[in-house]
Amino acid sequence: MSQTLKFLVSNVKGDKATNDKSCYFKKDGVLIFINCGRGVLDAVKKSILLKDVKEVYQILTHDSNDHIFDIKDFFEYVKTETGKKPILIDSISYKRNKLAKAGLKEDRDYESVNPLKNNFNWINFLAFPHSDKSLSCPIELVLNDKKIFYAGDCNNIPFSIEGYDEYYFDFADKESEYFMNIEGIKKVVKKNKIRKDKLWVVHLISLKAFEMAQRAGMQIATEEKLKFRKVKRTLTKNVELSPQFKK
Repeated sequence: MSQTLKFLVSNVKGDKATNDKSCYFKKDGVLIFINCGRGVLDAVKKSILLKDVKEVYQILTHDSNDHIFDIKDFFEYVKTETGKKPILIDSISYKRNKLAKAGLKEDRDYESVNPLKNNFNWINFLAFPHSDKSLSCPIELVLNDKKIFYAGDCNNIPFSIEGYDEYYFDFADKESEYFMNIEGIKKVVKKNKIRKDKLWVVHLISLKAFEMAQRAGMQIATEEKLKFRKVKRTLTKNVELSPQFKK
């Protein structure tokens, strides 16, 4: 099964990714971004994503700092390149004052729309705690006639999520209040009878997470897979060239 959601190429330092959560979908002049965080502006500048774009939507499943780190500069760049303000799809999971602190002003820097009032039939928010102090919204998307579930950094999904065509889960290499680990994902997969070829793990923050997902036989988003294969090659080469490993 093909992967509908795509992920921006991340910057990597050592075995850590500084931006590995920026997700997008593009079709017929419409570009949809989900949870774009640190490094998104640099990644977009290096791509041709904004070419021939008529509308840009931004979706935030929650307002953690890593998702709004350079959002102001990103929105300004989008407006400059397309001539139109980005459209922020409203949800109950982020606070307007936090966006204001990031330097963003509604109507000046972006438009805000309510998906229900605007009759958007391709997105639905499913509110659930992101941690003890904040709320996240897993989302349902209908893109290319596929019904998609995106977990949105939730570390638990207590309700039924059977019947989707594709699933995307943020993945941590250890137990976390923000992401699911391997055991957490396995429980959700078993409970909801999810086929492995329908599920992708994303937002892998380290080489260790990548290797754990591989050992568990999980399907890794294509861009993440290519990125960490490159990281492994680079680290292996550096080890081989280090003086202490020379004979």
